[in-house]
Amino acid sequence: MVMFLALVSSLQRKKRLSTTKRRGNVKRRRQGDVLVAPEKIPLELQIEIMTRLLGKSLMSFKCLSKFWSCFIRSRYFSNLCLTVASPQRPPRVYMSLVDHQACDSKEEVCHNPQKARLLSLSSSSSSDSADESLEPDLTIPGMGGQDMVVLRGLILYTVCRKAIIYNPATRQSVTLPAVKSDIFAQEESEKHVNYFLGHDPVLDQYKVVCTAVTWSEVDDFETLNSEHWVFVLEAGGSWKKVEFDQQPHIPTKLGLCINGVIYYLASTWTSSEFVISFDVRSEEFNMVQTPGLGKYVGFIEYVGKPTVFDHTHLRQNGLVDLWVMEDDGGSWSKKSLVLKPCQMHLVNGITDLDHLYVESATQNGEIILVPRPMPSPNYFLYYDPQKNHLRKVNVSGIFGHDGFGKVYIFFKHMDKSGESIMHLET
Repeated sequence: MVMFLALVSSLQRKKRLSTTKRRGNVKRRRQGDVLVAPEKIPLELQIEIMTRLLGKSLMSFKCLSKFWSCFIRSRYFSNLCLTVASPQRPPRVYMSLVDHQACDSKEEVCHNPQKARLLSLSSSSSSDSADESLEPDLTIPGMGGQDMVVLRGLILYTVCRKAIIYNPATRQSVTLPAVKSDIFAQEESEKHVNYFLGHDPVLDQYKVVCTAVTWSEVDDFETLNSEHWVFVLEAGGSWKKVEFDQQPHIPTKLGLCINGVIYYLASTWTSSEFVISFDVRSEEFNMVQTPGLGKYVGFIEYVGKPTVFDHTHLRQNGLVDLWVMEDDGGSWSKKSLVLKPCQMHLVNGITDLDHLYVESATQNGEIILVPRPMPSPNYFLYYDPQKNHLRKVNVSGIFGHDGFGKVYIFFKHMDKSGESIMHLET
């Protein structure tokens, strides 16, 4: 509001100066005092200030003039805001609450979008506090879904095989058309889709990648087929099929985008897990064999590289392994860490390690570990591999939603500079 008033005042002073200059009188006298009309705030400074404001405020400033409306909606200003960390935009955790129910199609589980909630959680205490807690500061009914992906302030999630992109800063939501996959015509096959969001920093393009998968088992013979489609997130965008000349696969972990390349974990019927990479600009796939991994792993960005976080032995002996893909795209380096004995009680209470999921990593490298089903009282864990430090974060006020049955919870972290004011066009 302060900036809003400052901008209005600046525009008003500019108008008054223009009038007084035409009259040849810039100064005014009042009861012996000389009031000199101050110079207007330089445009560069106004822009610098605005990059630090909340998206909600920026949306209001579009009404100041046609210039500000066009400028705030421009891709240039949207990208500029993403480069600036502001105390007015604290880090947030977005959480999707999903009430699952059977779809019309027996092959898939989905949810009624009217029984979903997207919650924005903010900290009510210092991140250094031993009893840090998060609580909802915004609840958006009818938003949220499975397999959330957060990239540059945009949230992608899935509702019954359709990809939905939501911008929490502008409150704009876009549902992409369903992929008309050829392999889905196989009636006896089970079907599934996974969506990944990527950004090409060279052409400044956003693209959604869809992997459509069918699998079946007949007379002890298993078959797996996969197709790959790309959607350019711009006006007039549509799905385009992309060839993949290597083994059919099914994604096993959510993807991440690093320097214009999407990475995700996948497996085939006959082999252990692979890392699939997709260059957003060239639209080319590559397939890389992973090292020998344990049973329970997550896929994160660590030191700017795709990394497999293996926490198979975390509960038993506090051991975690980080397998970092090197720049050559084919070799791996391993880093093993043992949790401090004084922090083992945070994981000893988890009775089944299969229910400890790696959701994402923060810009500072902390890894979010979420127990499923969510215990009561609700909490999740932050693990910092740089400091080898595990901390617990309590979550309050997320349940008590009337009409919810079996609730699935998905977490994603958004950093200080992650808020986007980009206008979505399809």
